[in-house]
Amino acid sequence: MEYTNERDFKYVIQDTSQVFIGGRMSYEDMMTWEEIPFKIKAIMNKYFINQEEAGLAEVMPKLEKEDFRYQILKQLKIKIKAGTYMNKKNLFGKEAKKYVSKVYHLDEYIQLAQTEDTLVTEEFIFSKLALMAFSL
Repeated sequence: MEYTNERDFKYVIQDTSQVFIGGRMSYEDMMTWEEIPFKIKAIMNKYFINQEEAGLAEVMPKLEKEDFRYQILKQLKIKIKAGTYMNKKNLFGKEAKKYVSKVYHLDEYIQLAQTEDTLVTEEFIFSKLALMAFSL
């Protein structure tokens, strides 16, 4: 699926307990944006960056439970907001495609990403408490 504007999914927002990072952020974007917390940059730099993958959205659907990166994301209690098109019945009983967006835990997201071809990764949600507890 092509996006009309890649910048729509490139952002960083923080509240008191979470960091929200746009789903289209590449590793290069993460390293250059000042708003990304240093701890997230350090974790990405140490455990995730390599030549084959451009960002988390590419890595996550391929993760296996034995993969160390999976265990890191599990430890960070990452959540992923993703959307997909689903067939739903409208008021008149006809089938219609509807875009549904939901926040998933890592395991749910991986399972959905491996089966759903129209999945759009909207954002990654990092717990600040889990980030604080994670040691490098």
